[in-house]
Amino acid sequence: MSTYRERREAKAERLHEWADKRDDKADAAFGKADSIAREIPLGQPILVGHHSEGHARRDQERIDRGMRSGIENTRKADEMRARAENIERAADHAIYSDDEDAIEKLRAKIAGLEAQRDRISAYNASCRSRKAAGDTSLLDDAQRADLLSIAKHCSYQLRKYGQFPAYTSSNLSGTIRATRKRLEQLGDI
Repeated sequence: MSTYRERREAKAERLHEWADKRDDKADAAFGKADSIAREIPLGQPILVGHHSEGHARRDQERIDRGMRSGIENTRKADEMRARAENIERAADHAIYSDDEDAIEKLRAKIAGLEAQRDRISAYNASCRSRKAAGDTSLLDDAQRADLLSIAKHCSYQLRKYGQFPAYTSSNLSGTIRATRKRLEQLGDI
């Protein structure tokens, strides 16, 4: 029986294969349309009433169908490739319950989240004690960037004295709680 991670990686691989097949179909459709178009002299109009009118119109329709088919297959290939990349990107960061080292990864995640929460709490405390700008050296680079982004784009969310919004700590606490619950389900705690 394969693990969930292996099944997700297999799906991503299938999507890459399907995308390659769609690229091949697109190349074939573009090639066919191009070969038909090369037979028509550049700028040659359809001669209405001439015996070649029917053939010229059918060629025009074949070229149009070929180009549409090529474009559609290219779009579908790009879509499949994007889905595969999303699966791979998610698998790089995800902690699946059937991973061999899931318990260690979850413990490390909890420790990291608690450290983030502690840094934010220390920063918020520094804002209250000074009644001025808080000590941003207590934060890591990502948290400083988040704080600047919030201040720039939606400063109304900042609390008194420039503290982080209340939802930041509560979201971290909720994530920690959910991760601990996963550890309990895995039988670690």
